[in-house]
Amino acid sequence: MVPFLYVVYARTGLTISAQTVVAHATSLGVAFVTSGVGTWRYARARAVEWGPAVIYSIPGILTAFVTARILSRAEQAHWVRMVFALFLLVSAWDMTRRARAPHATAADPDPTARHEWILLGVIGAIGGAASALLGIGGGLIAVPALMYVGRLPVRAVAPTALAGVTLTTLSGGLGYLTAGPGPAVSQHMAGFLDLRMLAPLSLGAVLTVPIGVRVNRTSRPQTLYWIFAGVFAVIGAWIFVQALEAR
Repeated sequence: MVPFLYVVYARTGLTISAQTVVAHATSLGVAFVTSGVGTWRYARARAVEWGPAVIYSIPGILTAFVTARILSRAEQAHWVRMVFALFLLVSAWDMTRRARAPHATAADPDPTARHEWILLGVIGAIGGAASALLGIGGGLIAVPALMYVGRLPVRAVAPTALAGVTLTTLSGGLGYLTAGPGPAVSQHMAGFLDLRMLAPLSLGAVLTVPIGVRVNRTSRPQTLYWIFAGVFAVIGAWIFVQALEAR
């Protein structure tokens, strides 16, 4: 979605910084709608681990709002995008390693394993900031955080991450919405959110949520590892290349 918005806004004649902020803010608004619908569907299936979701999201609510306000006044954040891209690529490698492991289908962690709740909250704060900064929802941080730190079964990771992301994207979206008038990329602006793009993108995303939920509930854990690895690798590589070109 963010790459698509970059292409759309490249024709506006605005600075790259202005295009980036509006693209990220609008994408974050869509992420809130999508994650909210997805969380509702997962909750009906009793697939959400609410304890880890709340611990992850509460710190992120504050950092997402503050980051949105700061980014709405910033000129560049290319170096942050590059660091995050590297994080995704490393995560993709690790997911691939897990998918190829002999016991990759044994997804449930040791039930006696200790949950690092404080560390999970710290990562949640980072995830909230990253979601507002990059406009990608924050699920790309929440998934490995809940898997490695929260020690959740792989099938519970996506539903729980989505629940946490719903709150952080709402907070970040409100930060952009209340940050004053944004660049006029269209005649339908609400703060830094472009409603002309937000509405159809949200509709399209919501229509595909049931597909994602069904894949999550019916796929083997090993398959989910491969899916995460592929998504992380593609998005990480794209962000890294864009960051290099923007230098």
